[in-house]
Amino acid sequence: MKLKITHLKRLFSKYDERLNIKYFSDLVFRGNAFLHNDILLPGHITQLEVHGIKEVEVFYDRNLYECLTIEFPHDFRKPYGKMTFIEMDRHLEMLNNANTQSRRKRYVQMVGDIYGIDPNEGKRIIVVAHNEIVDYRKWNVLKRSLDREHTFCYRNSEVPIMIFVDLSKHTDGGYVEKFKKNTDLISLMVSKIDETNNIIAPDFIPTEDVISVTDPANLLEEYIKNNVRLIIIGEQLNDSYKIALVNVRKYDKYVRMLVVPALNHSDLPHFFKQVSLVYNVDRWVE
Repeated sequence: MKLKITHLKRLFSKYDERLNIKYFSDLVFRGNAFLHNDILLPGHITQLEVHGIKEVEVFYDRNLYECLTIEFPHDFRKPYGKMTFIEMDRHLEMLNNANTQSRRKRYVQMVGDIYGIDPNEGKRIIVVAHNEIVDYRKWNVLKRSLDREHTFCYRNSEVPIMIFVDLSKHTDGGYVEKFKKNTDLISLMVSKIDETNNIIAPDFIPTEDVISVTDPANLLEEYIKNNVRLIIIGEQLNDSYKIALVNVRKYDKYVRMLVVPALNHSDLPHFFKQVSLVYNVDRWVE
């Protein structure tokens, strides 16, 4: 797993005594040598910087990664979940079946490096790199080199939630009221979710993963570009919404949608529960 020098500085400043970071690759420069499996110490940082090294390959460790998720939650997101070898095999097979029926192609991203052994040198090698994209075809090649007892931490290819309220100039109804609905939904998803202690998903970051679309003509493009996981529609469905959503449905048979025509601010936990339920359902699961 690659860490920037800036990452290492922060980690050593806050977790010095609890970290056990090891070099994965040999680093040799001007008489200095930090070798595979050597401990990376705080005193090494200055030497690395002097020689222009901005990034270091280190061994993945779950305790190390937990520290990274705390200090750099966007760069090192928490896993969405964990699966055994058999569970991952089945999950990717189902994704593959879904992908054959939809233009949206879904996959997983592995969290943390997954290692194997080089039969010639006896050293650990990276079989699957942190954040590497894995679909069923790649999995069927890789799994021959994987430990069947390994537990796989992973993230989904889809993450963002899209707030969709039609504010285009041709929209029917009061613009001010629609604007308020759009703003309310965004505000709830970004700033109020923490107050309800409701977690949409472990790797979902409200300040990063909520986007807004206010023109039906842009809905499909933004859905594709941002790999949106859930569309929340802030009004009853009229013709402009239906046309835009039908286009998304033609692209993705398994699109997740939730209509929220009226918000009950006195029962936000219920609202977030509904969002979480729809967000986390896999509609293609048999």
